[in-house]
Amino acid sequence: MASVEKFSAGAVRNQLRHNRREIEHSSNPDIDPSRQGQDYVLPPDRGMTEYDYFKQRISQLYVYNRDDIKVMAGWVVTAPQDLDPTRYDDFFCTTYDFLEKRYGKENVVQAIVHDDEGGQPHLHFCFIPVEEDLKHEQGYKICANDVLDRRELRNFHPDLQRYLNEHGLEDAHVMTGVTKRQGGNRTVAELKAEREQEYQQKEERPALYFGESKMEQGLHF
Repeated sequence: MASVEKFSAGAVRNQLRHNRREIEHSSNPDIDPSRQGQDYVLPPDRGMTEYDYFKQRISQLYVYNRDDIKVMAGWVVTAPQDLDPTRYDDFFCTTYDFLEKRYGKENVVQAIVHDDEGGQPHLHFCFIPVEEDLKHEQGYKICANDVLDRRELRNFHPDLQRYLNEHGLEDAHVMTGVTKRQGGNRTVAELKAEREQEYQQKEERPALYFGESKMEQGLHF
């Protein structure tokens, strides 16, 4: 339903551009250029590029001087398959409100809904993981490991479901009860790898089933 990924400083700009569909010849085979007009951006609009705002915001925070520090995180939240498509906009706007309140409006870098990859539309919500830090003069520091700790990952789906229920979206079932072993709560990398495998299988399928009868071919899923 939802997965999260962390980004180092060197990966931030490309990730924001990728979400904006500003990178030509993307390696993602699921993107359908003819459907990119269906993507849309959610607030905030700060009158500057998202990357410029990212740089401005981190200049106000304490950042450990290490190359491996993750300075941005991104949730990908997919619309439930059993949700009426006429409710998608309500779902994404309510999910955005939940995320903005959870991580702080001033820490939101980007929020984009993608509906150009086939399958279910999904929200990319990128933010700077910030926590209070009284040891440094800035008062706040970037620390993805603390913000996205085990407790946060465990509580995320139940808290989101509760928020959706409270805002009239009881039919948006993000709590499916599927365990990780059964295929739930996968990382972004795992989901991408799965989509790539499915894509390759589709490409190979005509040759694989060559020579079978139409009835036999209809038995393959």
